[in-house]
Amino acid sequence: MDYSSHLQNVRTNFPELNSSLLEETEFDLFRNEEFASRCISICITLCNNASAKLNINVNFAVNFNYVFNATATVKNQYAVITFNLGLIEKLETIISDSIELFLKEDVASLTIDKEQIYKLKNISNKCCISYLFYHELAHVLQLSSASSNDIYNYQEIYSIQDSFDIRKHVYEIDADLFGSNMAVFELFEDIRDINNQFSSITLFNLLTALLFTTANVIIEFSENSFQEIYYKQGSHPHPLIRIVKCSEQILSFASKNLSIQKPFFEAILQRNGAMISQINYSSGRRVDYPKLYSENSIDIESYSDEIDSLNEQYKELIRFRSQDLFNVLTN
Repeated sequence: MDYSSHLQNVRTNFPELNSSLLEETEFDLFRNEEFASRCISICITLCNNASAKLNINVNFAVNFNYVFNATATVKNQYAVITFNLGLIEKLETIISDSIELFLKEDVASLTIDKEQIYKLKNISNKCCISYLFYHELAHVLQLSSASSNDIYNYQEIYSIQDSFDIRKHVYEIDADLFGSNMAVFELFEDIRDINNQFSSITLFNLLTALLFTTANVIIEFSENSFQEIYYKQGSHPHPLIRIVKCSEQILSFASKNLSIQKPFFEAILQRNGAMISQINYSSGRRVDYPKLYSENSIDIESYSDEIDSLNEQYKELIRFRSQDLFNVLTN
């Protein structure tokens, strides 16, 4: 199905969203229509694949809203994943700025030539979009397994909750891990050579770039929630906790599929943390990532362990079927 077909299905099954959805003829509203069209095309392809292989009714649409946000909504047997216009607009900037800063880093500047820059940007775009899409698909699958006939939705923008619900934190970490897994798989598919081998320096650079762009997306979603660490509060886990978990998942996937020594991954984490500390986020925010992590690593690990210990209470989580889902979606 193309975008117009997805849009029609969403309007039929979610009439309450009708007035806010973007038509294909309105894609010229994007600052960079080429990037937006490519992003939407990737999401449509991933959505069609998921619908066919998982036998689910899920569609994709763009919401005419400039807030940096994405939403997964489930009603009865139907689901929709929406990216806000503002998310797609800002995503281009995040990826572009991330790569520009990355290319100035010492190792990258010495090992990436002009011919490789285009490939780096293209792979980063695809991987980042895959992370976002599959994060939302994870919410669709969680909610589909847990819900009845009511409308359920999860959105990515951080908010303060009147009462804390730890299930939301459990769901977010679960969705992050699935999105990270699918993103690093996409990366491996793009960089393996004809003999199914990888260049070590290419892998070193692209894994770092993936961690960096994913972290920057999470930080942007969190708005002003990064500076002070928190645990049992808010709609989402603290962005630092999410970044740590995503990084672990991405490097764990790489470790299981490649024979690489631990220092290789430690160097990637060090590079990533150093670059996060150099970037200016919205409203001029700066993040001293290494300092924040070193001061709170014990508590972060403890909270992560607590989240993991609660998994058995939520059988709808993706982690209990992640390998099966991965096998179906990638074959």
